[in-house]
Amino acid sequence: MTDPTPEPSPEPEGQNAPQIPGVPTDPSVPAVDPQEILKAISGINLDTIDADIESAFGAKMAELDKMLEGLDDLVNKIEADIQNLDQPKPDGPQETSYPRGV
Repeated sequence: MTDPTPEPSPEPEGQNAPQIPGVPTDPSVPAVDPQEILKAISGINLDTIDADIESAFGAKMAELDKMLEGLDDLVNKIEADIQNLDQPKPDGPQETSYPRGV
């Protein structure tokens, strides 16, 4: 025995029709002129945006350079401290050799 499957219903019309965002279905809403959209987009200056990005990038790179300089200084200081620990102190006790048997 097979189950009867319902036939797909035809596309709804009128108020039940699916709404596509951005497409007015109400006749009282004026249509958007594509030329107006292009005019609005053309007001965007890509050179200004590019300059802003370059400026922000340059500022961040300058910060990173300062941080790297600080790290280099720290590494140099640590290396100097390690070298100082490896060298004997001149004021430290020195071994004296006594003649044997005396």
